[in-house]
Amino acid sequence: MVRKAMNETVKSRSILLFGVLAAISASTLRAQNAASPPPMNPQEVRRNDEAKTLIDWTPEQIRDFPELEDLQPAESQQNLPAILSAVGERVSALFDQFPNMASVEEVRSGPCDEGLRKKCRVTYRGKFNYLVVRRTDSDPLMGEYRTDLKGRPVNYRNLGHGKIFLTYGFATTPLEHFHPQNQSVCQFRDFGRQRVGERETEVVGFVEIPGKYPWPTEWRHGTVVTPVYSQGLAWIDPATHQIVRIETFLLTPPPAGDLERDTTRIEFSEIHLHQAARALWLPTQVVVDVWLHKRHFENVHKYSDFKLFEVETRIGPVMEK
Repeated sequence: MVRKAMNETVKSRSILLFGVLAAISASTLRAQNAASPPPMNPQEVRRNDEAKTLIDWTPEQIRDFPELEDLQPAESQQNLPAILSAVGERVSALFDQFPNMASVEEVRSGPCDEGLRKKCRVTYRGKFNYLVVRRTDSDPLMGEYRTDLKGRPVNYRNLGHGKIFLTYGFATTPLEHFHPQNQSVCQFRDFGRQRVGERETEVVGFVEIPGKYPWPTEWRHGTVVTPVYSQGLAWIDPATHQIVRIETFLLTPPPAGDLERDTTRIEFSEIHLHQAARALWLPTQVVVDVWLHKRHFENVHKYSDFKLFEVETRIGPVMEK
C-alpha cells in the first residue's frame, strides 16, 4: 500500500499552459444548496443562448461526427429516463465507496500540425504519482493530486522549461453530469447504440445548462473570469450501466483570450485494487486536445499500477507559523 502525505490542494480538470494557470474547474459533487451558478453578464447569456448544442444535432451532423461512425440511431427518447436512472445509481454507488487511490501516470505532450492527418510531436515526457483522495469520510468530493515519483509536489512552472501544458482531473469526470444530484442541471439525449471494440454501448449526449450548472470551467484571461460550459458524449455498457468512455468539448469558446477549442477523451477500464471491496472503473488513457493562440497542442495520459492510498495528514493549504 502506498503511503504519502500531502498538503497541496488542487482543483479538477485544470489546464496549465506555458506555466500559467489558464483554466480551472471546481470539483463537482456538492449538496445542491452548497453552490449556485456563477453570474453571467448579458453578453454571456446571449452567447450561450445562441450556441448550437448536440441536443439539436441533425441526422446529417451525427453521421458527420467521426466518433459516431456506425451508430444505430435511437428512434425515440423513450428509454432515456431509464438509462439516466440506472447510470445515476451506478455512479452514486461508485463514489460512495471510492477509496483513496494512487497510480503511475505517464504523460507525453507536444504541438500538432493540422492537415489531412493529424501529426503531433512529443516535446515532453513525464512520469508521476497520480493520487485520488476523498477529502473526509462524510464528504464524497474527491481531490486529484500529482507528485513526482518521490512523493514531492510538482513544480508545474518548471516542467519542460515552462513550455508545455499539463492537464489533470479525470477520475471523477462521470460524477459531474450523471450523478443523480447533477442531472437536473444538464440536458441529455439518447443517440442510440454503437459497438466499441467488442462491447455494445448506449451513447448518451449531455450538455451543461448555462446559468444553472453550478460548476462550469472558469476561463481566466488577465483579471477577467468567464464561466465556460461543456457538452459531450458518454458510451455506457447497457448490461452494467458503467460508463466506459467519455468525450467532452466546449459549448462555446470564451469571448476573451485565445482558447478556440478543447476536447477531452477518457477511456475507462475495470481495475481490481488489492484489498478494495469491489472493482473500480478508472481512467487508463486520456487524450486532451487544446487549440490555443491559433496552435494545436495534445496531451496523452496513461495510468497504470493502481494501488490503495492511505492519507496520513490532513489535506489543505500549508499554514504559516
